[in-house]
Amino acid sequence: SAIWTFQTDLTKRLLAWSVLSILAGLYLWFTPNDFNRGFGIQCVLWGLVDAGIALFGARSAARRKSTADPKNEAKYIRRLLWINFGLDFLYILIGVSILHFLSAPFWQGTGWGIIVHGAFLLFFDLIHALLVPAEVT
Repeated sequence: SAIWTFQTDLTKRLLAWSVLSILAGLYLWFTPNDFNRGFGIQCVLWGLVDAGIALFGARSAARRKSTADPKNEAKYIRRLLWINFGLDFLYILIGVSILHFLSAPFWQGTGWGIIVHGAFLLFFDLIHALLVPAEVT
């Protein structure tokens, strides 16, 4: 069924992003620049969370594959992506708030790290929510 292929592809994409985020974050975290350290820490943290979500999602989907109705699974994935899309605005708002209230370079890097990851997830979730296959079986 198309929904299972879609879920596998979504998971692989999120996992690839998380690996890139962790690697970039580790590089930046250990630079002497406070902005880069703040940004790098966010990259590592968001990368770890995204990897956890991708791996948990893949495991959960594998368990449901034998028993779940593809139509219900498509509805579930679509709803989950739209909820995440809404949360992504909150993440961006938190990052903007940090930029506004905390001026030290470390916190500016932290704020921008949150904004970049929130913005990525905003587009990631939007695109995938719009592309969830309509299961008719």
